Amino acid sequence: MRFVKAAMALSMAGMFACAAAANAAPAVSGQNLIVNGNAEAGAGSNDGGTVTVPGWTVSGGLTSVNYGASGGFPGPADAGPQNRGKNFFAGGVNTPASRAVQVIDLGGYSDAIKGGQSQFDLSGWLGGYATQSDSATLTAVFRDKSGNTLFSKSLAPVSVSDRGGLNNLVYRESHGFIPVGSALVDIVLDMNRAEGSYNDGYADNLSFSVTAVPEPSSWAMLGAGLAMLGFAARKRRQSV
Repeated sequence: MRFVKAAMALSMAGMFACAAAANAAPAVSGQNLIVNGNAEAGAGSNDGGTVTVPGWTVSGGLTSVNYGASGGFPGPADAGPQNRGKNFFAGGVNTPASRAVQVIDLGGYSDAIKGGQSQFDLSGWLGGYATQSDSATLTAVFRDKSGNTLFSKSLAPVSVSDRGGLNNLVYRESHGFIPVGSALVDIVLDMNRAEGSYNDGYADNLSFSVTAVPEPSSWAMLGAGLAMLGFAARKRRQSV
C-alpha cells in the first residue's frame, strides 16, 4: 500500500558525526568495500515499510524493500541488475529526503594513496517510480585523518526519461584518482522525493572499490612492448 500521511522535513545536520564507526578496508584491489551494498543483509519490507538496514547509519526512514512488493514497486522482471537478489533500497515512508551512510577506512591502501597510485571505482543501479521524479544519488566523500573533505564524486541521478517513465533501475558508474592524503571515504546514499507521498528513490548493487594504477615505468615498458610488436608486424608485411 502507499502511505499518505503528511511528510515531515528531515534534518541532515551532523550526518557524518553520527555515522557508524569506519569499516576497516582490506587492501584487496578491485574488491567491493561497501557493506550490504545489495540490500540483502536483513529482511526487506513486503509493502515499502521501514525495516532495519544492516551496515548503514540511516536517517529519514530509508529502508529495503522486496522486489515485487505490494504498492507498485519494481518487480523481478523490471529493468535492473541481473543479479538483483531479493531486495533493493527505497527512500521510505512519508519523508521528502532520507539518507544512509557508511564510513570506510582506507588505511590498508595508505602507501598507494600516498604515492598517488590508487583509483576508485564507484557504481550502482539507481531508479524511481513510474513518471514521478523521485531519485537516488550515491556519493563518495574522501576525507583526511582530521576529517577534512578533500574531494567528492556522485553518480548522476536517473531521470524519468532515463527510465522511460517506468519502474526500473539504471546502471551508473564513475572512476577517478583517490586524492593524496585520503584516510577515509564516506559512502552516502541520498533519496529525494519530488512527488507523491512515498519517497520512491530506489538503489541496488552499490559498489566502491580501489585499484592500483601502474607505475610510470610500467607504462613505459608497455609502450615499448607495443612499439616492438608494431615494428615486427611492419617487417613481416615488408617481407611478404
